[in-house]
Amino acid sequence: MTNTISPDIVNGLRCQGCKKDGLSLIADTASVMCAGCGLQYDVLDGNAVSMLPVADVSSTKKNIQAFWGDLCKQWYSEFDLNLTSETLSEYLVDLEEMFRYRSHLAVVEMPLKELSGRKVLEIGSGGGAHSALFKKYGAHVTAVDIIKERVLSTAKKLALVAEGKGLALQADAENLPFADELFDIVYSNGVLHHSENTEACIKEVLRVLKPGGKAVIMLYSRHSAQFWLCLLPLTILYGTYFRYPEAERIGLITEGKPKHGTTKNPITRVYSKNELKNLFSGFRLESLRKSGFSFSQIPVLSRIRRILVRVFRDKPWKSGILVYGAPYHAETGFEKQLGGIAGFDWNIVASRKKTGDK
Repeated sequence: MTNTISPDIVNGLRCQGCKKDGLSLIADTASVMCAGCGLQYDVLDGNAVSMLPVADVSSTKKNIQAFWGDLCKQWYSEFDLNLTSETLSEYLVDLEEMFRYRSHLAVVEMPLKELSGRKVLEIGSGGGAHSALFKKYGAHVTAVDIIKERVLSTAKKLALVAEGKGLALQADAENLPFADELFDIVYSNGVLHHSENTEACIKEVLRVLKPGGKAVIMLYSRHSAQFWLCLLPLTILYGTYFRYPEAERIGLITEGKPKHGTTKNPITRVYSKNELKNLFSGFRLESLRKSGFSFSQIPVLSRIRRILVRVFRDKPWKSGILVYGAPYHAETGFEKQLGGIAGFDWNIVASRKKTGDK
C-alpha cells in the first residue's frame, strides 16, 4: 500500500507521552517521532499510525476494542481484500446517492461541496466509507478509531481515493493526539455514544476545532420509537434494567452480536434534547434534526417489514456493504417522515465560538 501520510497533517499531531505538539514524519522508516521526548509511533500499514495513549487502556476500552473489532471482521475484512480504486469509486457514488435518499448526516449536515482543502477529522471511522467520501471531495481527512481493525480498513480506502489527503490513526477520542484548534470540521456518525466517557470526547472535539469550526455529530435519541418500544422493554424483560447502569444495559442489546469472540457491546448512550444541550454547552448549537426510524426497530413489526421490503421494493443499495456490512434496504418514505418525530438519530451541528461570541 502506498504511504500517503501528509506532512502538514502529521505536523499537527500531539505526542501522547510529553503532550507537546509538532511530531514529524521520518520518511526513511515510515514512522512518526516526537522531537521532544523521542517517542516513536508505528505506521501500521501504509497511511495508518498508532497513536494510542502510553498509559494502560482501561478494561472498558479493551472491551470496546474487542466487540467493535469483532464486528469489523464480520462486516469489512472479506470485502476489503479485493477492493480496488475503481470498485470503491463505484460504491462511493452509490453511497452518496443512498445517503441523499435517506437524508443522512453525511450529506445534509456535512457540506460536501465545500470540503476541498479543508481539514476534516472523523472520529470513529469504522470501515472508512465516510472518510473516503470526504476525501473524494478534496478534504484533508484525518480519521481516528480506537480499534486497529477499523483503522486498517479505513487506511485502505483512503489510499484508494486519489483526491484530497488522508491519514488514519488508532487513537482514543477522549485523548485526541492533536494540537489545539487544528480542524475546520469534526465529524462523527453514531460513535461517541459508545465511548467510555462521552463528555470527555465532546470536550476534545471542542479543543481541536478552530474558532468558528463545526462539529457534525450523530448521537442516539432517548425520545424515540427505538428506545421506548424496543430497548427499554427489553432491558426490563431481560432483567438488566435492575442490574446495570443505563448505558451498559442498552449496550448489551444493541449493535449486533459477536462472532469471533464473546464480548458484547459495552456501552450505548441515549440523549434527550435537554441532555444534548448540556453536553454541547461549550458550543454554539446551530441545528438539531431527528431521523432514523424504521419499523424494523419494533420487535413485533421487524419480521413483517423484512418480508414486505423483499416483496415490494427494489434491490437494496449495494453500498450498504461499505457501512453496514451488507446491502441495505433503506427507509420507506413513510418511515422517513416518522423519523423526524420518532427517529433514533440526533443529527447535530455545533460550532466553536469565536473570540467575542456570546
